[in-house]
Amino acid sequence: MNLNKVDKLVILLICLSLVVGIYTVYQRVEIEKQYKTAEIILDYSEMKKMADSSEESLDYWLKEFREYGAQSVAIQEETIKLLIESGKPLRADIVSELIKNYNWQNDFDSDIVTMVEGNDIRPTDVIVTTKDEALYNYLVSGLTERYSHELFDTHIINGVYYIILRGTNDDVYYGSTEKVLNLAGKGVYEVNRVVDSRLLNIGIGYDDEKIDQVKKSGLDVILRPINFPEYNEKLAGVYRAANEKYDLKPRIYLLHGKEVLGYPGNEDKLLDYVNEKNIAIGLIESSTQREHLDGEGLNKLVEDSGYKGMRAFTMWDYIRQRNKYYNYEGAEEIENTMFRAITERNIRAIYFKPFFQEEDSKKYLTDGDEYERTFVSLENRLKDHGITLGRAEAIKEFHIGSKRMAILSFGITLAAVLLFIKMFNIHGKKVNLLYLFSIPAAIIPLIMRNLAEKGFAFAAAVVFSGLGIYYFMMEVKKIYGSPEKYSKLKVMTNSTRILLCSIAIALAGAVFLDAVLADVKYFLEMDIFRGVKFAQILPFGIFVLIYLIYFLNKNDESSFKSVVNTTVGVLNKDIKVYYAIVAAVIGVVGYVYISRTGHETNIQPSNIEMITRNFMEYILLARPRTKEFLIAFPAIFVAVYAAGKKSEFFTGLFMLAAAIGTSSVINTFSHIRTPIYLSFARTLIALGFGIVIGCMAVIIADLFYKIHMRLQEKLK
Repeated sequence: MNLNKVDKLVILLICLSLVVGIYTVYQRVEIEKQYKTAEIILDYSEMKKMADSSEESLDYWLKEFREYGAQSVAIQEETIKLLIESGKPLRADIVSELIKNYNWQNDFDSDIVTMVEGNDIRPTDVIVTTKDEALYNYLVSGLTERYSHELFDTHIINGVYYIILRGTNDDVYYGSTEKVLNLAGKGVYEVNRVVDSRLLNIGIGYDDEKIDQVKKSGLDVILRPINFPEYNEKLAGVYRAANEKYDLKPRIYLLHGKEVLGYPGNEDKLLDYVNEKNIAIGLIESSTQREHLDGEGLNKLVEDSGYKGMRAFTMWDYIRQRNKYYNYEGAEEIENTMFRAITERNIRAIYFKPFFQEEDSKKYLTDGDEYERTFVSLENRLKDHGITLGRAEAIKEFHIGSKRMAILSFGITLAAVLLFIKMFNIHGKKVNLLYLFSIPAAIIPLIMRNLAEKGFAFAAAVVFSGLGIYYFMMEVKKIYGSPEKYSKLKVMTNSTRILLCSIAIALAGAVFLDAVLADVKYFLEMDIFRGVKFAQILPFGIFVLIYLIYFLNKNDESSFKSVVNTTVGVLNKDIKVYYAIVAAVIGVVGYVYISRTGHETNIQPSNIEMITRNFMEYILLARPRTKEFLIAFPAIFVAVYAAGKKSEFFTGLFMLAAAIGTSSVINTFSHIRTPIYLSFARTLIALGFGIVIGCMAVIIADLFYKIHMRLQEKLK
């Protein structure tokens, strides 16, 4: 790569800016070192269901799981619906549905019937009925403690206890819209059927027996209070009082429902309690493994608390069904899922639910030996990453200042201008004036911080990937234009040097990207780096431009004119059939490559690929990316070999495959939630494998070349 004096000065300034980025990344690594405890939180209701389907009691299972490594049990507030499901002598009717039943009046006292018919009890209300005085007192006490008396009325008539919960249209839950058809199959009308009411799902208290049971097992109790937006003034105080009543030390707040406690208008009461007790706020990861489940007021609560947050992972049903999955004998794939969540996605709380026996089954696995094997194996594997099971804590707050961001932005912009000049092969002293754009770019973080974070992170991903591509293409071009003959050993050594240097350039981009986004909100994935796929597509556009200007341009023209002329020349060429076939294959591969980035895609890895990935996870500190060590990195070796043999077509083809590498490396570091050491280890391991496979590819390519030459000789 030819560099003049100005280029060298620019690279020096980029390196000075890079030093700031390296220091920022070092600070982040120091925070990650303090964040090394993961907690297993059992879901009480799911554990109870599992115990009921087994031959052992819940007490037995709680003690067993404590031995396996579980630390705590989450117990949600009781609701009327939960009490009914647990078999309590309780009845609840949504009035709008009740009155549709024939002779419904026979089930109620005449006074209640009169109130319903006179609209004193409205269709949106709920009538709760019981003959159990103790249960009635429990309900009334819980309602009185939590809500205004405007919410409910009580009546005792002929030994029957009634509670009328005053609802609104917003409290009514409907099922999916059903279309009513006539005999001809034409739609007559649509109907929404009432299936539930929020009033049946509001908190009314905790079960003393459940809490005592968990405490006796030696596990911590984590209470999960329920918010009710209409009457929320008392709820944070009740949460505090409940922890004090049961002598609990609140450590983690897990959102239950759609809003934080006290939303809207009284979130500050919960915030005061969170700050006073240093409670970690759990952010439960979504099913797409991206960001977290949304809750009204949740992000603001975390921000206002000084980011007292931790990432949590709930075991979705499709994960719990992965027993004997991928030809495993037991729950190894469920273990793999938890392992990846903790090590790769910065999860520090596993909201654990018992496994199902098999795929598409809801029968609980009750084999204690398999649970023990799973947890022992998980804990042993986590030790390799310095992570232990225990009481998890919130991550430390971390932000970088706008001045530091300005220095990083300055370096990224210098690199962008350097790439632009080199990519278009622009000459002349005046072109150096373009570097002055770096000065106003450095001001952007001072006035538009949020835009600067995303914009310069994206620029770093694209620019340094492009510089890495430019570097290896120029090195390959030197070899292609050299009259020297390259032995297999020399091809291997040159390829290794070129690969290492191009990846070093990509790693510089990764440092810039991670430094720009070095903020706790990205660690917790309250915000994410968007445009990942686009950042992987653009480098291929850079590759095409460089290829047009430096490889296909036969007139040694510079600047934009060469791009136009060369493109026109290429378009006017006669296309051979095998060119079209190769282009089609490249198109399919490119589509799969981009579609496979991220989790929100229909193209998923095959079973064989997943089994291979799992095997590598077991034996390596980090699983290398397949497209790096199996495609991109070896492709540089074959491109160098083809360049030495003066094969224009295969040199270009394998350089294109190699272009995947630099963007993939930066993409690895674009997942800000992933610890730096893991991304770095993944890249180093991929490099090691890539070099070995690349050397083998050179030997294979040379074998094919010799066979081809012999056939050519015979056909003469």
